[in-house]
Amino acid sequence: MPELIQTYFVDVNYSQNHAHMLHKHLDALEILYIDSGEGRYIVGKREYAVSAGDVVICNAGVIHGEAPFQKHEIQTYCCALAQIKVDGLPDNNLIDPGYKPVLNMGSAADHIGNLMRTMHNLFTANIYSKDVCHHLAQAIYLLVEEQLRQKKDSNREAENQKKEFLVRQITDYIDKHYTEPLTLKELSDRFYISPSSISHIYKQETGVSPMQYVIHRRIGEAQTLLMDTHTPIHIIEERLGFSNSCHFSAMFKKYVGISPREFRRHFKEL
Repeated sequence: MPELIQTYFVDVNYSQNHAHMLHKHLDALEILYIDSGEGRYIVGKREYAVSAGDVVICNAGVIHGEAPFQKHEIQTYCCALAQIKVDGLPDNNLIDPGYKPVLNMGSAADHIGNLMRTMHNLFTANIYSKDVCHHLAQAIYLLVEEQLRQKKDSNREAENQKKEFLVRQITDYIDKHYTEPLTLKELSDRFYISPSSISHIYKQETGVSPMQYVIHRRIGEAQTLLMDTHTPIHIIEERLGFSNSCHFSAMFKKYVGISPREFRRHFKEL
């Protein structure tokens, strides 16, 4: 059975000011419960829309964390577990890499929430035997495992997996071509689906439209270049596909809060 390694709690106030940056655990599975609010969460190469009652499953070795460029208003509880063994999967993996890692727990959401809160409070108070916390963690794991089993057996799962596969394909394509003048029509033609449908499905699954994700990738790469290189700003904006310096500066300030020049100056002075 699973062994509890650690528990975490992030309240709304902390989340608003400190995004949970991308990270991974090499030897532990992480089960994240969205206690309240809604937002976006990254698992592997994909962003997912999440809301209260959802559980996010992060296999060992998989990068995960809150998506950048948004206001964070989710409150979460989390437990890191070891000694997970599932047939056909590496140690401390609960789901196949191709399976959607976000589960809506439905009627079990309140039970998961109560167990997470109790486990975290007891674990951090360090009053009771750790065995109590381990049993609570095992109950959480079993509830999540059961929900996974039910979803795999449901008639809707085939349709959900089709959407997951499509969104993965779109995301991979954008990741390779985000510096080019991509359009929604180009994506529509490439994946043989109408512009309105592709935009709706992508936003439903990730919380952002395909074209918003293009901007996010460009801004993220711009941040890296501004921090780690001395490449002139006008070269960066050209390299990343922005039409002109005013457009680049406006988009950068919209998502980051300061101009590209101010951003570079801040990090070069650290």
